[in-house]
Amino acid sequence: MADQLSLRLEADQLPELPDLRPMLPRPLPAPFDSDEHLFEPWWGGERALVMIGPSDLPGMGEVRIADAEGRDLTSRLPELAGMAVRVAARSAILDGELVVVDASGRADSGELARRLAGEGGRATAFLAFDLLHLDGRSLLSQPLVRRREALRRVLRPGDEVVAVPAIATEGIALFEAAVAQGIAGVLARQRSSPYLAGVRSRLWRYVAAMPEAKATTATTADTEAGTEATASAPVLALISRLPLPLEDA
Repeated sequence: MADQLSLRLEADQLPELPDLRPMLPRPLPAPFDSDEHLFEPWWGGERALVMIGPSDLPGMGEVRIADAEGRDLTSRLPELAGMAVRVAARSAILDGELVVVDASGRADSGELARRLAGEGGRATAFLAFDLLHLDGRSLLSQPLVRRREALRRVLRPGDEVVAVPAIATEGIALFEAAVAQGIAGVLARQRSSPYLAGVRSRLWRYVAAMPEAKATTATTADTEAGTEATASAPVLALISRLPLPLEDA
């Protein structure tokens, strides 16, 4: 039995996060509709990869977090240390963005910058939109729709993590709704696209609501310090206000 467990964990071994870079979108000046794309609300937070495990049981793995440059953020975000219990897998790598939000669910870039600098403040949430590795198997070559199916299957939303919903075809409508709610913009990703680690690709596009918004960085501003036990609750509330059926198709 011990030998079988050892072999299973060896198969679950994950690549090192510093050696894995996120796939990046290219900007577009205006939203568009397309049957070939999935459209997702984008908060304009800090892009991050989260590594979970490997462990002998689902939900028990160690959590490690790295930004888009491979810098280790784990010790600065202790509120995400228990995120493994939300993932039904012995090992996984998730892609998404780190955000700190206000009571309305809108991104607070200044507070996020404080947290990433190691200062105290409101809790950070991880908004997951892709799954790169699952139980010892790389998903990089699979199409986006299959990776998102796997993400929805294994991720149970909680106080610290949310799976970002998507809608097919109606990119313009989602963009207009996102702008009305004060969200940074939308991501448009080709349904069939593989995950091209470290590549800025036209397979993924983003449309920012404001010209100064960027896809991977946050700016610094003065904010109040505080704590918030349910970091993702305002995000879920904001998503529920978007007047669209935000479900993958």
